[in-house]
Amino acid sequence: MMNFKEELEKAKGLFRSQDYEESEKIYSAALQEFRNSGNTDKDLEAEILQGKGDSLREQLYFEEAIPYYEDIIKLSENNKKAMMGMADSYRGLKDWDKALEYWFAIQKIDPTDYLVTTRVADAYRKKGDFANSEKYYLISLDLNPKNKFALMGLGDLYYKNKKFNRALEYWRQLLDINPKFINILTMVGNIYRTWKQFDKAIDYYQKALEIDRNNFYALYGIADSLRGKKRFRDAIKYWKKILSKEPGNDRILTRLGDCYLKIGKLDESETIYKEVLANSTNKYAMIGMVRVYINKSDWPKATDMCVDYLSKFSNDSRVVLILAKIYEDAGQSDKTMEVYEKYSSVFADKKEFTSRLAASTIEHFQNQIEEFADDEF
Repeated sequence: MMNFKEELEKAKGLFRSQDYEESEKIYSAALQEFRNSGNTDKDLEAEILQGKGDSLREQLYFEEAIPYYEDIIKLSENNKKAMMGMADSYRGLKDWDKALEYWFAIQKIDPTDYLVTTRVADAYRKKGDFANSEKYYLISLDLNPKNKFALMGLGDLYYKNKKFNRALEYWRQLLDINPKFINILTMVGNIYRTWKQFDKAIDYYQKALEIDRNNFYALYGIADSLRGKKRFRDAIKYWKKILSKEPGNDRILTRLGDCYLKIGKLDESETIYKEVLANSTNKYAMIGMVRVYINKSDWPKATDMCVDYLSKFSNDSRVVLILAKIYEDAGQSDKTMEVYEKYSSVFADKKEFTSRLAASTIEHFQNQIEEFADDEF
């Protein structure tokens, strides 16, 4: 006959060491033995069922875990551990309403459990319910002001809703508890970068790099902050460092090409944009090529690239206008009007097209498409 105490201790040890597959095997054998033996000890049965359900859930077998928790609740209606297992399984299945049903039931049993309240707030955040998410995060913090999960979630909630000052308020509290939360350091850096407070942003990114010197988000943040400070040569060093780890990253390549363009290294910039375009139709690389050819005064290639770009992204009035302006400055007014006829849908009427064209120069439109290229940053 199985020694349940000994076998369950062994299963718990395996579970603690995260060997969930092996712990599940022991719980399965114990459950079969228990049911065959005619044992009526409900506490022992619940313990075995809980272990089986938890082992399955930790292996991400959420649907398979749920029936074991249901069996426990049949034995003991208000079993908190089983209800937590149910709620977390439904969370794993992204069935937020069912998860909430069990978390609310747990709150009736134990309203002081701040971690359950945090889970409720998390679920509402996932559902896009800002008001309820905020409400329950704040309740959770009232229960435990140092609840790092609530501080993290509340900061994320405000960040995603562009309430950056509020996000900073809670993320700073979190960093006071643990200054090595690397993802929070980079997110705080992102807020300061959004505000164009580049020096503050760099401070936070550097703190992140002290923890992980190859952290992509910190390296990216520093490079883009340096770019914002117009320190393009310094930014290049960081873009290259990222590319040493991710050589095929088109997004970073276009940024590197942009910085070369800013410091007048047109050939290097052109080479990089061509590398990107050899593998994909990247609108930012195409815009970069337009800017390169304008800077080189290579008007045939500039017009060809504009035409190629508009064949793929036809609703960009800025590129339409620069193409028309190139033709106008070359004295080809017939081609200028052909451009309008082809892309008239992006303007309110002909008057808007002609007035915008007349009021600007190629340099002005180049600045506009440069700003467009910056949109990706």
